[in-house]
Order: sequence, then C-alpha cells, then structure tokens
Amino acid sequence: MSSQLLNDLSSAIDSEIATDLLKSYDEIVTRYRKNDLDGCLSASGKFVENTLRALEFLRTGKVLPEIKNASKTRVALENDTSLPESLRLLVPRVAMSMVYDIRSKTGAVHVKELDPRRIDASLAVHAASWIVAEFIRQFHLSDEAEVESAMASLMRTYTPLIESIAGETVVTHAVPCELEILLLLIDAGSTGLSRTELGRSTQYSPSTVTRNLQALTSKRYVYQTNDGSYHVTGPGEKRSSELLINLNKST
Repeated sequence: MSSQLLNDLSSAIDSEIATDLLKSYDEIVTRYRKNDLDGCLSASGKFVENTLRALEFLRTGKVLPEIKNASKTRVALENDTSLPESLRLLVPRVAMSMVYDIRSKTGAVHVKELDPRRIDASLAVHAASWIVAEFIRQFHLSDEAEVESAMASLMRTYTPLIESIAGETVVTHAVPCELEILLLLIDAGSTGLSRTELGRSTQYSPSTVTRNLQALTSKRYVYQTNDGSYHVTGPGEKRSSELLINLNKST
C-alpha cells in the first residue's frame, strides 16, 4: 500500500477507513496475481464494504465499522446531492454491479459448465482499480503529474502469477516455459522485452527459453520488432488464457 495514496485519501476520509480501503484493494490484486481466483472474488466483497464505508463517511462524517445493508446505503448515497456526482452515483454503481454482484454469483451454474472465474476476477480487479483511481482524482494532494502517474499505474492490466520483487519481475508459480514467456511479455506491455531480459526473468535454461520463444514466434503468438524486442500478440494473449484455464483445472 502506497503511503502517498494513504496520505491523499486521509485528507478527506477517516484514516482508518482509508487504510482498510487500500488494504482490501491490495488483497484483491495480490490474490489475482497469485492466480487465487476464488480468493480474489472473495476479497472483493470486503473492498466493496470499505468503499461504501468511505462514501458514507464523506456523506455523514460517521465512521461506520460495517455496512449492514449495501443496497440501502447505495440508495442513500444516490439521493444525497451534496456529494460529487461520481461519488454518489458512479462509484456505488461500479462497486455494486461490477464487483459485488460478480462476487455474489460465483458458484452459479453456467452454460456448458464453462468456468467464468478468470473473467470475473479480472473485471473485479479493474473495477476496484477504477474506484481507487476515482478517489485519488477527487482527493489528491500531490501535483497533477504524480496523480496521473498513480492513476495510470492503477489502471494498468494486472497479469496473474506476476510479481515485482526488489525491482525484478518474476513468475511466482511453476508453469510451462511457453506460458511463463507469454506472461512476462504481457506484463511488459508495449515496451516488450529483449532476449536478455527474458532470460533474466525466466526460471528455465537458456536453451529451453530459446526453443519455446522460437515456437511462439513461428505460431505468431510472439512478434520480434526491428529493435530486437519481443512482444505478445492478440493470439498470444488468447493462448495464455487457454494455458491459464488448463492450469486452473489441474490445481
């Protein structure tokens, strides 16, 4: 949890609630990156509650230990025109429809028994990121450039099984080399990775990485640009999703 984010939010929201909000957000992201999809969806419920606690503090000045009725709280927020429109309308609606409702339907019967958890968890993470970014936009103390950077960081795509440790990007789960390369390239975004950078981050031998990288390139899952860097393609992202689904089925 960023101390700057906490400092910014605490300028308008009770510090205890702001801390709980950011901790619950960190929990969603951490679970998603660990490929703990059920844990991610479960944690999203607490994030929604803390979001509503923050909004209720802004509306009433009261520090509520819990939200007893989320639907009634949402109605009360929507009817209070003293709040900025995004906080009384958009944030509660995003929290309830894109996070809370998605979490609540987990375990329901789905057509052809398809497992929707990855899509559901991804939606929850991005919706939660948008909510935190909106709070920052409303209550930031930092200069505009820092705020834009913080918001962009929140809204970037989170890659499952990827973590940054001491400035180094690593895949934190034993996966096939093909999937490891795809995950690293997805996380790298538009900058891509050089062969040296891939070799530094992967846990496989140089020959194994080279062999898999060549296979991925020949299948058009990976593309090497003129500057020598490797980038994942649209079909490559789809392939990574297929491999992740198979990984979830085997665990």
